[in-house]
Amino acid sequence: MVVTIVVLNWCHWTETVACLNSLRQLVCVYPVKWVICDNASSDDSFLQLTQWINAHFSPSDRAIYAEVLSENELDHGDHFPAVTLLPTGGNWGFAGGNNVGLRYALARMEAGYVWVLNNDTAVFPDSLQALLDCAETQPEVGLWGSTLVEWDAPQQVQCAGGCRYYPWLTITRPVWQGMSLAAAQQSVVIPRLDYVAGAALFFPVKVLREVGLLNDEYFLFYEELDYCQRLKSSGYTIAWCRDSVVRHRGSASVGHSANGNREQLKQANYYENLSTLKYSFNFHRSRFTVIFILRWVLKAAALIVTQRWFLLPPLWVAYRDFLARRDWRQEKK
Repeated sequence: MVVTIVVLNWCHWTETVACLNSLRQLVCVYPVKWVICDNASSDDSFLQLTQWINAHFSPSDRAIYAEVLSENELDHGDHFPAVTLLPTGGNWGFAGGNNVGLRYALARMEAGYVWVLNNDTAVFPDSLQALLDCAETQPEVGLWGSTLVEWDAPQQVQCAGGCRYYPWLTITRPVWQGMSLAAAQQSVVIPRLDYVAGAALFFPVKVLREVGLLNDEYFLFYEELDYCQRLKSSGYTIAWCRDSVVRHRGSASVGHSANGNREQLKQANYYENLSTLKYSFNFHRSRFTVIFILRWVLKAAALIVTQRWFLLPPLWVAYRDFLARRDWRQEKK
C-alpha cells in the first residue's frame, strides 16, 4: 500500500519548498509518494519546483510534466514515481487544483490513503504515521484532521482537527484554538467537529472513490465543509487525530490585512462571500432566505464599524454574482 501526499502551489514556491523539505523528514511504515500541482502560477514557481525536485530526486524517482495530462495519459500511466510535478492548466482554486493531483493518484491505483496538505504547512516527522494508526483502527471514519499548530508558536493549537460551524450566522470557530499543544494531546475529551480544517485532509482512497473528489464549484473556501456534509450523507464520520501535528502559517494565498495587499484581500473576501452563499444554498436550503439577509446585514455592519470600506464592493459583487449564477472564473473564460 502507498500513501500519496498532494500539495498545491500557486505563486508561493518558497513556502511549497519549505513544506516539501518537512515532508522529507517523515517516518512512515508504508511507501510515501508526492504529487505537487501547480495552479498556473504567474511567477517562476514551476521552474523553481522543477529545480528543487531535480536536486533531491534521481531521474527514475521523479516525473515532471510540462503539459496537462490527458484522460488517456492519466488512466493508462504505468509509472508512479516518488515525486510528480503536474501543471493543472489554469488557476482552478483550491478544490480544482487539488483534484488534478487526486485524479492522478487514484488513476495509478496504488494509493491506499491520500493526504492533501496546504503548501503553507510543515509536518512533524511522526504526523503521517499517527494518521495511519488512527485510520487503520477506525475504518468508519471517512476523513481525518491533524492537530494544526501556529507557525510561529508550535506549542499553541490553531485548531484540534477542525472547526465548529454555525449556519445561521455563517461563522466558524476553530476547536480549542489557543490551547497548549500538551494540554490538547493529554485531554480525554473528544471535541465535536462540524468539519475538518482544509489545511490537512487525510482520506482513505475507498472514501474518495465512493464520495467523489472535492467540489470545484467553490473556488476558495467551504470545500471542506461541503465534503464533510457529503461524507456524513454517505454514512461516514469525521475525526481528529491528536498525535498528528502540523504547523500551519495561514493566509498565504488569500492575503491578510497586515500585508497591505488590498487587491488580494478583496478577491479573497469576494470568494468567501460567494462560497458562503453557495454552501448555504446547497445544504441549508430551508433557512437560506434568512441566512442570505442576515449575512449581508452583519457583514456590512462589521466592515463599516471596522472602517474596511474597501471590502464592501466585493461583498456586493459576490451577492450579485450568486443571484446571477456567475463568478469571476466564468467571466475570465
